[in-house]
Amino acid sequence: MATKGADESSSEKPAQHPRKSARLPLLRHLQERLLPWRPMQRGRLRGRILAALVPVVLFAGACGATASPSTAASRSPRPTPAPVYPPVPAGGTDCGIYDAIRGWPTTIAPGPTIYACLAHAFMSGRPARLVLISPSSVDSGRTSDGYPVPAAILVTYRVLGPGRLQVTTDRRHAGGSVTTRNCTGLSLPAPASPPAPSGCEPG
Repeated sequence: MATKGADESSSEKPAQHPRKSARLPLLRHLQERLLPWRPMQRGRLRGRILAALVPVVLFAGACGATASPSTAASRSPRPTPAPVYPPVPAGGTDCGIYDAIRGWPTTIAPGPTIYACLAHAFMSGRPARLVLISPSSVDSGRTSDGYPVPAAILVTYRVLGPGRLQVTTDRRHAGGSVTTRNCTGLSLPAPASPPAPSGCEPG
């Protein structure tokens, strides 16, 4: 009998702790409820983050797209009509083209010989042409270094014969128009000063 009691006691399973056995169903329940929920919540969170970032990215792209042309436009001169000079009179002398805007803001003063060619042609009545390009008070853009570039004014002097001087002023680059005057006199206030026509009428 003692042996049988010993065998029966050894074959019995140890009793589980009541608190531990009560926790197992609760843990399984929480795992079944929480594990599927976490990926779903992560997906929703990522979707909300992307939805919030899309307007920011689009706004930044729009600002960059609109800012670039304006910046480029402020640094480079705006398009202007190509300069057109009246031709040299038939059989006449080309006294040259002096451009005071070339190399702006560094310029070179014209020499006295530039105006002397036109003055001698007018005094002798020989046909000739001289073109002067001078800066205006209108800003046409910026250089690569940020200097303002003035719009050009083109003035063409043409000696057509004895006592006949035609002066054409082209202000289209500065937003103006083209005007022509027919003059009967010409003088040079100073050796390096532009010619001063006189006795002029609209042409």
